[in-house]
Amino acid sequence: MIKHIDTCEDKSMTKLFKKFIILFLTFSFTIVLVGCDTLSTTTTSSGITSTTSTDLPITTITGNIGIEVINITKTEYNLGTSFDYDSITVVLVKASGSTIPLSSSLYTMTGFDSSTPGEITINIGYLDYTASFSITIKEPSTNLDITLTYYEDAQDLVGEPLLLALRAIVNNGYAGHIYTDASIALQTTDEDPNNANNIILVYSGTSIVSTWDEGGSWNKEHVWPQSLLDEDAGNQVNMASDLHNLKPATPSINSARGNKYFDISTTVVSFEPRDEVKGDIARILFYMMTMYSVLELIDGTPLIHQMAMLSVLLEWNDFDPVDDFERNRNEKIFLYQNNRNPYIDYPEFVDLVWDNLD
Repeated sequence: MIKHIDTCEDKSMTKLFKKFIILFLTFSFTIVLVGCDTLSTTTTSSGITSTTSTDLPITTITGNIGIEVINITKTEYNLGTSFDYDSITVVLVKASGSTIPLSSSLYTMTGFDSSTPGEITINIGYLDYTASFSITIKEPSTNLDITLTYYEDAQDLVGEPLLLALRAIVNNGYAGHIYTDASIALQTTDEDPNNANNIILVYSGTSIVSTWDEGGSWNKEHVWPQSLLDEDAGNQVNMASDLHNLKPATPSINSARGNKYFDISTTVVSFEPRDEVKGDIARILFYMMTMYSVLELIDGTPLIHQMAMLSVLLEWNDFDPVDDFERNRNEKIFLYQNNRNPYIDYPEFVDLVWDNLD
């Protein structure tokens, strides 16, 4: 019988071979790891191939094919108005077909000029990409034939020139009265057309005996709140005594309304009048801003010398047209303090002014 005897040399060779295998595998795996750190990924979409290095910052990643202007909601502008950035959406278009919205702070815009009527082209730029679209600057047109000589200086005007002309008109010859006189004057201006002994209360619409009883059954409501006029309705002629801004009201409703601004609902900060007088309220506030240059109508929470909501008031002017009660009141106030509310005589003035203000 022959026996196999392992020698020391055989054992050494076996150990050396194992070490070689381990070193080879370690080296190969290291190469793979190092290669992964610098690999590039290649994507193909819509016939366009882009290569993006995974260790590059995102600002250098390729794969964009341009920009587009979409969702253009406003294509007509009045003379002298500013561009409405909210009326467009600018997007970065990817090669994959997806888009990324761009804020107005990221792109540039050139070509907008509202000083001259006509069609103009607006250019949008972002990085090396450009896009364009067209808008129209409208020709001013009043389409209003003013027949009352009181307003003859306002003929064919729009926007701020019309506002300034109306301000001059309503201030010319104005003969105001002190606030306490309104206790008697309102009995005439807001007389119930069906009962000469009564007046119509503005917010409730109820008809009550007009005799003044020191505010027990009705009191004098400042449509533009007195606190926001920043003037006392004392023994002097001022904004707080202007009869156009005063209406007879139920004391409890007057108190509940307080200095709330007007809006589409009644909340802790806003007040919604009945539908039948929404236009009346709007036109009174339009008059006040026109009469007194310090006053301003806004969309937002009003501060001193401000009132709101302008956008709602503009809608109410159309929603509740001028009626005979308003016209009659305007005539009586004209006899009382020698000026008129232009927006009752010509409700078209509302759009001609505010549609053309910057």
